Amino acid sequence: MPVCLLCNSLASVEKKCPGCGASMLDTGLLQDFYDNYSAYLDQNIYEDGYMFNDEDYCIHFFYCPKCQINVNLAVKKVDEDRLME
Repeated sequence: MPVCLLCNSLASVEKKCPGCGASMLDTGLLQDFYDNYSAYLDQNIYEDGYMFNDEDYCIHFFYCPKCQINVNLAVKKVDEDRLME
């Protein structure tokens, strides 16, 4: 089963704001921004292929607190088996 390294705190990304150059905040999954979080909600309902939103990618929502710009970042998921290597 593929996992997102950002969601599982196994990696981090420093994204610079295209407007001011400040570090942007990773505010989590894009679908959590638009919907209430539910641990029991099947994530597959969001995997429709739009903006790389499928089983191979996780879409993270980055936000700049200085100029209020937001950017979506598609993060390629890694196979669980590869984490043990």
